Amino acid sequence: GPRLDGDAAVGLRQRIHAVTRRASLHFEIEVGAGAFMAFDVAAFVRFLHILSGIVWIGHLYFFNLTNLPVFKFAIQNGDPNQKAGPNLMHRALFWFRWGAMATLVSGVALFYYTSRDLVGAGKLFANHGTYLMAQDGGLAIALGMLLGTFMWFNVWFIIWPCQKVVLGNNVAIAKGVAPEEKAKLEAANAPLAAKAKFASRVNFWVSIPMLLLMVFSAHGNLFA
Repeated sequence: GPRLDGDAAVGLRQRIHAVTRRASLHFEIEVGAGAFMAFDVAAFVRFLHILSGIVWIGHLYFFNLTNLPVFKFAIQNGDPNQKAGPNLMHRALFWFRWGAMATLVSGVALFYYTSRDLVGAGKLFANHGTYLMAQDGGLAIALGMLLGTFMWFNVWFIIWPCQKVVLGNNVAIAKGVAPEEKAKLEAANAPLAAKAKFASRVNFWVSIPMLLLMVFSAHGNLFA
């Protein structure tokens, strides 16, 4: 049969590789009577990324727009119900930090699944970035990923470590301690709470351009 020249052969191999890679991201599930339903792994990972992002950013907005103002008012006015705060915060911070982790992991997985078709198997992760920047909206999604990773770092290495200590001290205070011990615990809490609050505020404001960049990467191009 006819032979392909070098460029044509390379192009054909790349197309075959891309089709094979895309096919590997789908599973067929038999639904009966010989009928099959396709399951798209990349689409499912995208759903997990969006869902976990809602959990994470939803709690971030809750902390900054509702929780902090309410608890500040309650503490300043000596509201005895503030003793319920540690229980609320333990649960809220659990979903907050693990929502951040799930968002990061699913985002990296989504990035890999959606870009590996064209960069080829066995390439370094940096090659994925090269591919990304060449796409429509690539700069927007790259900046959004950078901001999201920065926010995740703040959650796991600044906000949570500080809040973990503060919550432990607040639990002790709520159970009842001597006035001298209470004053000592409150003094220890003050700089940690301020540090966590500052990092949370930073994340709150950074989340706005991050979301804008993420949305525009799929529905528009800020840098056209």
